[in-house]
Amino acid sequence: MSDLAIALCRVSSTEQLDNNSLNRQHEAVFNASKELGVEIIKWWSGSVSSKRGSNVQRKDLLEIYDFAKKNKRVKYLIVDEPDRFMRSIDESGFWEVKLFYETGTRVWYASNPELNKDDLPSKLLKFTKFLQAEGSNEERISKSVSGGKKAIREGRLPSGPKAGYKKGTMAGVHIVDPITGEPLKRALRQIASNLKTPTDALKELQETEFGKRYAKLKMDKFRIIACEPYYAGIIDLKGKFNERNEHGLHEPLITRTEHEKILRVFERNVKKQQGHRPDKNTKYPLSNELTCISCEAAKRKYPRFTSVPLNNGKTNHGKPRKKVSYYAKYKCRECNRFLDRDETHASFSNLLDAVILPNAEMRKLKIKLVTTFNAKHHEAKSEIQRLEAVNANIKQSIAQKADAVTNPSFVSISDEIMASIEKLKAEFAENEDKIAVLSEQHETDLAEFLDFSFNFLSNKGGRFFELSGEDMKRCKQLLFTGKIYVDENKNVYTHNISSIFRGQSNKKDLPVTEKSSLVQHS
Repeated sequence: MSDLAIALCRVSSTEQLDNNSLNRQHEAVFNASKELGVEIIKWWSGSVSSKRGSNVQRKDLLEIYDFAKKNKRVKYLIVDEPDRFMRSIDESGFWEVKLFYETGTRVWYASNPELNKDDLPSKLLKFTKFLQAEGSNEERISKSVSGGKKAIREGRLPSGPKAGYKKGTMAGVHIVDPITGEPLKRALRQIASNLKTPTDALKELQETEFGKRYAKLKMDKFRIIACEPYYAGIIDLKGKFNERNEHGLHEPLITRTEHEKILRVFERNVKKQQGHRPDKNTKYPLSNELTCISCEAAKRKYPRFTSVPLNNGKTNHGKPRKKVSYYAKYKCRECNRFLDRDETHASFSNLLDAVILPNAEMRKLKIKLVTTFNAKHHEAKSEIQRLEAVNANIKQSIAQKADAVTNPSFVSISDEIMASIEKLKAEFAENEDKIAVLSEQHETDLAEFLDFSFNFLSNKGGRFFELSGEDMKRCKQLLFTGKIYVDENKNVYTHNISSIFRGQSNKKDLPVTEKSSLVQHS
């Protein structure tokens, strides 16, 4: 059977896409495949960044690697020239070695046939090509940043127009868009003059042409727009530019005073979005872990339950409630079905308790737990030995420095020597404390570890919700190898139990039909 090839044609910007660069690369790569006498069975083409640091996890290269690994007849990855492969010395070598030694695929340069030899001059020439590619990329980035800073100092914006503006005749000096700029200007001034709250101003803005252009605008994004100093004539860019110019050349929508008033309004109106809840993992450990069986059967996109803390509102018909009631719920992201958190946790506890480890496997697991813990103890012993060796060296250093203090030749630096000795003594004492802790810790920790482990195995349902968020995740991964479902009657069950708790090795699993009724509890 004849060898096959795959091809990669890459540009790094939309401008290069428009100027026929890909077509030129395609032609060069195709001609190289004819010279090699191989057929190209798959192409990768498009705009992808290849700057240094972005190539190890580059999507197209990962796809190429997977494809070549599955198709053993693929012997060549043909690219036009080195800088079309990537602009990184280290990562180019990484990918050439990885592809050749793990898949048998060689990177072949169509427009530089002299690089395809295996002799030292070719390797040196290839290195210089990638050096030039990486260097030119670094130079372009540096010029881009310095050019952007220069534009800001001149009062120009080194990026696309902000909302409410459009490009003008002068680069970086954008003009007010009469369609979207005027409604935004009116909304900002209404907020600054306290004629409307931010919420009311946003509602009115969404009904204008601005709202049609930015249909998905919510309060979090509107807050960013309203507080943007650009609308008061100030250009302030952070990050790589980190420059501020209070005298932009563009026409402002509002005055500096109005901008400051808007900032004060939003400072009073703190964000109402809940954002990430720090206690989510402990209060709602089953969030995004439970699958709605009805929604999955209907092949909906997100058939999972997530946490939804509810309450009955702070007011009732406009009057403050005497008592606000709170309800902890899980909610399906598709069908909006609610589950009571405590009832769901109780059902999940029953599911855990139904997973019983056979006695023989329990004994094996206990032995492994002790072995694992003792391995950790050996690490502690190694650390003790290391600290003792460090302290032996410190003792020797202290003795040498003490001799130096009494030597008349070092009278001028005796204070520095004494300070150094005191520092070494403090380090010695700190290491002694660490050694004492590590020496005493093992027996106590072993007893606590085994007591917790065996108690947990005997009472998984009762102890599960006492674990930390991370330990809960590890426990679920240990017990269940597949999805955990909730049926129409709010029963929690699974089809997939870990082979450890089925008393079987991983090598030979049960067929799905036999596993389907392993555990089902309400």
